[in-house]
Amino acid sequence: EQATKIRIEEERQEWNKEIEKQKQEQLALIKRIEEEKALLEADYLKIQMQTCLEEAKKKKEEEQGQLVQSHNLSSTDQQNQMERKIGNVSETRSPGEDSHRQMIHNFQQRLLQQKR
Repeated sequence: EQATKIRIEEERQEWNKEIEKQKQEQLALIKRIEEEKALLEADYLKIQMQTCLEEAKKKKEEEQGQLVQSHNLSSTDQQNQMERKIGNVSETRSPGEDSHRQMIHNFQQRLLQQKR
């Protein structure tokens, strides 16, 4: 009877050790997955930023092309058109820049939270 109790206790300890080992392995896997997720999110953000930059560059090139065409207009018409374009550019860029900055800020905050 005493030997049975000792054997059962030893089996319980072995079982607890095995459970703890599996728990540590799972925690290590979770940590690795979270690190990979953070890297993927950083890559995604980088791609988004590159896309935004390319779109801004394309828009700027289009605007420059339109400005070249506007040289054929009279000086008053040209000045009025340029003022409208400048107003439109600042209006369209501000919200985009704000949302882009907000996206970067949010991503940085997530990274900080993950590191804690």
